[in-house]
Amino acid sequence: MAYVPKLRHLFKIMFGIRDSQAAEGLFLEGSIEFESGDIESARLMFTYGTRLDPNLAGNFYNLGAVAEKCNAPAAERIAVWERYLAAAARDPRQPEETRERVRQRIQELKEGAVT
Repeated sequence: MAYVPKLRHLFKIMFGIRDSQAAEGLFLEGSIEFESGDIESARLMFTYGTRLDPNLAGNFYNLGAVAEKCNAPAAERIAVWERYLAAAARDPRQPEETRERVRQRIQELKEGAVT
Protein backbone atom coordinates (compact mmCIF):
# COMPACT_ATOMS: atom_id res chain seq x y z
CA MET A 1 0.00 0.00 0.00
CA ALA A 2 1.42 3.36 -1.00
CA TYR A 3 2.51 5.72 1.73
CA VAL A 4 -0.01 8.40 2.65
CA PRO A 5 1.72 11.41 4.23
CA LYS A 6 0.59 12.60 7.61
CA LEU A 7 -1.35 15.84 7.61
CA ARG A 8 1.19 17.52 9.87
CA HIS A 9 3.94 16.71 7.36
CA LEU A 10 1.92 18.13 4.49
CA PHE A 11 1.20 21.27 6.50
CA LYS A 12 4.90 21.79 7.20
CA ILE A 13 5.81 21.15 3.57
CA MET A 14 3.16 23.59 2.31
CA PHE A 15 4.46 26.37 4.55
CA GLY A 16 8.15 25.56 4.22
CA ILE A 17 8.57 24.62 7.87
CA ARG A 18 11.60 22.40 8.42
CA ASP A 19 11.33 19.36 10.65
CA SER A 20 14.60 17.45 10.91
CA GLN A 21 13.19 14.79 13.21
CA ALA A 22 10.30 14.01 10.88
CA ALA A 23 12.71 13.90 7.91
CA GLU A 24 14.92 11.42 9.76
CA GLY A 25 11.87 9.36 10.66
CA LEU A 26 10.83 9.22 7.02
CA PHE A 27 14.39 8.25 6.11
CA LEU A 28 14.23 5.29 8.49
CA GLU A 29 10.70 4.24 7.51
CA GLY A 30 11.51 4.63 3.83
CA SER A 31 14.63 2.49 4.22
CA ILE A 32 12.54 -0.28 5.76
CA GLU A 33 9.98 -0.05 2.96
CA PHE A 34 12.74 -0.08 0.33
CA GLU A 35 14.32 -3.20 1.85
CA SER A 36 10.94 -4.93 2.00
CA GLY A 37 10.32 -4.19 -1.69
CA ASP A 38 7.69 -1.44 -1.42
CA ILE A 39 9.60 0.91 -3.68
CA GLU A 40 6.75 3.36 -4.31
CA SER A 41 6.11 3.93 -0.59
CA ALA A 42 9.84 4.33 -0.02
CA ARG A 43 10.09 6.86 -2.85
CA LEU A 44 7.27 8.92 -1.38
CA MET A 45 8.77 8.85 2.12
CA PHE A 46 12.17 9.94 0.84
CA THR A 47 10.60 12.68 -1.28
CA TYR A 48 8.63 14.09 1.64
CA GLY A 49 11.74 13.78 3.80
CA THR A 50 13.72 15.96 1.38
CA ARG A 51 11.07 18.63 1.65
CA LEU A 52 10.99 18.52 5.44
CA ASP A 53 14.78 18.86 5.67
CA PRO A 54 16.69 19.66 2.48
CA ASN A 55 19.97 19.29 4.39
CA LEU A 56 19.46 15.62 5.25
CA ALA A 57 21.35 14.08 2.36
CA GLY A 58 20.34 10.52 3.24
CA ASN A 59 16.86 10.99 1.79
CA PHE A 60 18.37 12.33 -1.44
CA TYR A 61 20.78 9.39 -1.59
CA ASN A 62 17.96 6.92 -1.14
CA LEU A 63 15.98 8.62 -3.91
CA GLY A 64 18.98 7.90 -6.10
CA ALA A 65 18.88 4.26 -5.05
CA VAL A 66 15.16 4.16 -5.90
CA ALA A 67 15.83 5.69 -9.33
CA GLU A 68 18.52 3.08 -9.97
CA LYS A 69 16.31 0.22 -8.76
CA CYS A 70 13.48 1.37 -11.05
CA ASN A 71 15.93 1.84 -13.93
CA ALA A 72 14.70 5.40 -14.44
CA PRO A 73 15.91 7.23 -17.55
CA ALA A 74 19.53 8.33 -17.32
CA ALA A 75 18.60 12.04 -17.25
CA GLU A 76 16.35 11.46 -14.26
CA ARG A 77 19.00 9.47 -12.41
CA ILE A 78 21.60 12.15 -13.11
CA ALA A 79 19.28 14.84 -11.74
CA VAL A 80 18.55 12.83 -8.58
CA TRP A 81 22.24 12.13 -7.95
CA GLU A 82 23.12 15.79 -8.52
CA ARG A 83 20.51 16.80 -5.92
CA TYR A 84 22.16 14.34 -3.55
CA LEU A 85 25.57 15.94 -4.11
CA ALA A 86 24.13 19.39 -3.41
CA ALA A 87 22.57 18.16 -0.17
CA ALA A 88 25.72 16.22 0.78
CA ALA A 89 27.72 19.44 0.55
CA ARG A 90 25.51 20.77 3.39
CA ASP A 91 25.47 17.52 5.41
CA PRO A 92 28.76 16.81 7.20
CA ARG A 93 27.63 13.24 7.92
CA GLN A 94 28.09 12.26 4.27
CA PRO A 95 31.45 10.56 3.64
CA GLU A 96 33.61 11.79 0.80
CA GLU A 97 33.89 8.19 -0.43
CA THR A 98 30.13 8.07 -1.02
CA ARG A 99 30.14 11.42 -2.79
CA GLU A 100 32.97 10.25 -5.03
CA ARG A 101 31.07 7.06 -5.96
CA VAL A 102 28.05 9.19 -6.85
CA ARG A 103 30.21 11.52 -8.98
CA GLN A 104 31.53 8.47 -10.84
CA ARG A 105 28.00 7.15 -11.34
CA ILE A 106 26.90 10.50 -12.77
CA GLN A 107 29.84 10.42 -15.17
CA GLU A 108 28.95 6.88 -16.26
CA LEU A 109 25.35 7.90 -16.89
CA LYS A 110 26.43 10.97 -18.86
CA GLU A 111 28.73 8.87 -21.00
CA GLY A 112 26.02 6.29 -21.55
CA ALA A 113 28.40 3.57 -20.43
CA VAL A 114 25.96 1.99 -17.98
CA THR A 115 22.18 1.74 -17.97
